[in-house]
Amino acid sequence: MFLVLTNMAHGAPCCGAGFTIPSIITSDDKAQLALSYNYAKIYADVFTNGDWRHRKEDDHTETYKFEGAHIFADRWQAGFSVPYQKRVREGAMADSSAGFGDIAFQLGYEYLPDWDYNPYRPKGIGYLSLITPTGRSIYESEDGSGIDSRGRGFWGVGAGTVLVKNWRRWDANANFEFHHSFDKKVNNKTTKGTVKPNNGGSISVGSGYNFSKLRLGALIAWYYEDPTDVVGTTPSKGELKRYATGSLLLSYMITEQQSVIMSYSDQTIFGSPYNTSLSKSITLFYQKRWQR
Repeated sequence: MFLVLTNMAHGAPCCGAGFTIPSIITSDDKAQLALSYNYAKIYADVFTNGDWRHRKEDDHTETYKFEGAHIFADRWQAGFSVPYQKRVREGAMADSSAGFGDIAFQLGYEYLPDWDYNPYRPKGIGYLSLITPTGRSIYESEDGSGIDSRGRGFWGVGAGTVLVKNWRRWDANANFEFHHSFDKKVNNKTTKGTVKPNNGGSISVGSGYNFSKLRLGALIAWYYEDPTDVVGTTPSKGELKRYATGSLLLSYMITEQQSVIMSYSDQTIFGSPYNTSLSKSITLFYQKRWQR
């Protein structure tokens, strides 16, 4: 059941990072589809001087995601991810917004197969990602508050690798990902010029223990984003962003081809967050798989 573990914990604070671990098949199945629901509430903001400010008013996001992947040509696979978000903020700047986030496509290749079940060598799948700017960036917010921002909002490409291994009842996984986002011209009430994002990346490691059809797991992921500058009529210098997410997961295998997972994630415990909003979230996840 560890094949879906790495898909559960990658939710960025507030509006979403745009780059997450893709829907990658790590088992011997030929195809998989998944539906998930995530409820995330912002608990604190971390500023560039290191100060934390805890949120008093409710600011939460509900994300519904549909994703899938399919094997072709033996060791190649293609996948996709389509998120839909609803955000509600209360208090003096009360507002709400809903719409699609950044839709992603992936192409993966199993460069390190585990045909002989080596006791030490993991299975490795490398992948390329394409992120489409279907989610509005914070620089395109109509009122400047960011309530209608549902992604990074830039075209982007990424590359990474997923490593998985199991030993009897134990399993482990890791993901290493790097991405680059491209410039975008914006002309609205708050931003007039070219928004220039740069590079970013993430590293995650996790493990779990299986009790027959039940699995208990944990995962921690670290994220980094380069500063985003604005050049033009309203120029501004950005600041880097970093944070870490810790997650606990409970999985249940309904059948050999169906699994449900519940996870709890917290961004306020680990790492040294900088220039970001931190949330706590609950995710419900259902996956259907088809054997080769």
